[in-house]
Amino acid sequence: MINGNWNGFRELVLVDKVEECSDIISFYFKAKDGGELAVHKAGQFLPFKIKTEDPKYKDVMRTYSLSNHPNDFVYRISVKKVEGGLISTFLHENFNIGDSIEAMVPTGTFTIKNRPKSRPIVLISGGIGVTPLLSMLYDESKRNSNIHFIQAVQNSKMHPFKDEIELTSKRMGTKNTVFYSKPLEEDKEGVNYDFEGRVTKEWINENLSLESDFYFCGPPPFMKGLESSLLELGVDKDRINYEFFA
Repeated sequence: MINGNWNGFRELVLVDKVEECSDIISFYFKAKDGGELAVHKAGQFLPFKIKTEDPKYKDVMRTYSLSNHPNDFVYRISVKKVEGGLISTFLHENFNIGDSIEAMVPTGTFTIKNRPKSRPIVLISGGIGVTPLLSMLYDESKRNSNIHFIQAVQNSKMHPFKDEIELTSKRMGTKNTVFYSKPLEEDKEGVNYDFEGRVTKEWINENLSLESDFYFCGPPPFMKGLESSLLELGVDKDRINYEFFA
């Protein structure tokens, strides 16, 4: 039995599979040997390959952010099905409970920096970029309620973790704001979402403390726009932290 950290690859088995929205599924893994897992830092990702003899997938590596609270017994990755995506399509359509991956220890530098506890944290996600920030929300809210979680998605059909984030925000006393860029006819402002459109420089200036530490993740245009807006508003570059999801 292996406890905690490990070298090279370790077999993890899928123990649950949950649809989060129309194109995102969460996969829950435990160690095949029954041992403890390495506790990841919130924001880190899991490097792995599918355990299979099929040469099409056998040695193809992927990295997906861990989207759950850091712990030593279960990992969760949440995968968006990408059109033409080799591994994302396989995971969505052919990967089932009891199947395995070969994983390396979680890694990555997109994590919360050492900071004064009194300084606000703003977490801004675009689409599937929510995954590392969700882990940060769980971890940081244990120590600090001065957190504003902002989620930008298209509409209610493309909105992962809605109930989970709302419940966490209520329980931990953090703030949660939702933007829909393309709300459906049945989506109601003030019910399904808070604002229509995108997270603009004007909205940031009017609603957020510019003395906050900012962490954001999402598609490249989303990221570039946020970085430009924050710099133009005079936010210190050392307080701007991001990771691209291409």
